[in-house]
Amino acid sequence: MTIPDPSAQVPSDDRILIRGGCVLSMDSSVGDFPNADILVENGVITEIAPSIHADARVVDAGDTIIFPGFCDPHIHSWEGALARLIPHNTTTTEEDSGLAYADERSHLTRSYFNVLHHRFAPLYEPEDTYIGTLFTMLTAINGGITTVCDNMHNTRNIDHSIASIQALADSGIRGVHAYGRPRVGDYDRNFLANARKLRADYFSSDDQLTTMRMYALGRDTLDEIREILAVRRELDLWVTFDSGLETQPLAELYSSGEFDGRETLNHACFLSADQRKLMRDGGTRVNVCPRIETQFRRGYVPYPEWTELGVHPGLSNDNPATYAVDMFAEMHTLYNQCRAQRHREGVTPEITLRETLAAATIRGADNCGLGDVTGSLSPGKAADLVIVDTNSPLLSPINNAYATVVQAAHAGAIRDVMIGGRFVKWQGSLNLDFPALKDRVLASQSRLLERAGWPLDAIDFTD
Repeated sequence: MTIPDPSAQVPSDDRILIRGGCVLSMDSSVGDFPNADILVENGVITEIAPSIHADARVVDAGDTIIFPGFCDPHIHSWEGALARLIPHNTTTTEEDSGLAYADERSHLTRSYFNVLHHRFAPLYEPEDTYIGTLFTMLTAINGGITTVCDNMHNTRNIDHSIASIQALADSGIRGVHAYGRPRVGDYDRNFLANARKLRADYFSSDDQLTTMRMYALGRDTLDEIREILAVRRELDLWVTFDSGLETQPLAELYSSGEFDGRETLNHACFLSADQRKLMRDGGTRVNVCPRIETQFRRGYVPYPEWTELGVHPGLSNDNPATYAVDMFAEMHTLYNQCRAQRHREGVTPEITLRETLAAATIRGADNCGLGDVTGSLSPGKAADLVIVDTNSPLLSPINNAYATVVQAAHAGAIRDVMIGGRFVKWQGSLNLDFPALKDRVLASQSRLLERAGWPLDAIDFTD
């Protein structure tokens, strides 16, 4: 369980009036406001206007910018206790570029696939999964991420999935458990039957804060992919593919109805123009990973390849073992890389700051299958929002609110985070006993490093 901080005095009223902030709604029908109030009732936004009078608990938002919580459709949260263990991914083989992954190459000590999937993943106990996932989710919340699709690709047995689901629930995040096979090593071969059990036992309603979908690797065999698609259809679920779909007969999968528009593709690299058009016309959502692509792929983000077709990808952080989970960093990288591509190659259309923030919010929500629930500040949607304090030399004055959020804000500037009408970060602090949580993270880290025989160098990793 999350360790609560008994000293935290957090508003918990059913009716909360957030008063006097600059509002970026990410909803064209609502618009943006230099100064406005937001009324939240029973976890839902009911009104946004320049001035609201209501019998409600008032939260002063003067000198702040309020925008929708970030929505990340692609994080492998189980890696949390190994955060930034391998920042220098080796890119000398097909394994490291993502083109293959099952080859044992022990000398590639900096390879993500070798280190995380071959060396550490099989050593995880459910407790390690729980604490890694919980820590990643709390890191996400601290940085303004209110929705995460947790791509769980280390399900050794059903207990690992249950631990992951419990961590999502305990963190307070709006979480989607994407249930998938491990990439390498032994696992419970009752994998598909366990999906049915999880759906029945933990996800009987799709209206709860934690929901479920399936997960697969695009380079799985076609038979394996069809098994996943059959189960997702039976259980009425979305499915996430973690790259590799360029190797599959996409036209056949769409024409057969096996792809029905409830698919999400991470990375979205390496597809032909015809394949991208098929996915656009089929309603598949895509997301890009700007920082990861600079190490694991070709060094650029395929964002313009999609926007020129009218598809607007979401943004995702991918794996915590390489970088800190930080949506501001993803926005910086996306915006700057797309601008550089435009200057160098004449790429069109030109990315804007508004579209960059949309990629991190409503586009991510669409990827999570939750675009009608969250991702924008809209009456009728869940009250998932971020309040950034602009009272600092870095963020003041506000000459352009979008530029302030995308190009200047950071996790430390976030004053408050609300999920479903509940403040999960308040006055700059998460509502928990962080030292007690950190002790559990360090205990898991120590167990994993000892099991793997991995020497810890807290300064810098070297071969």
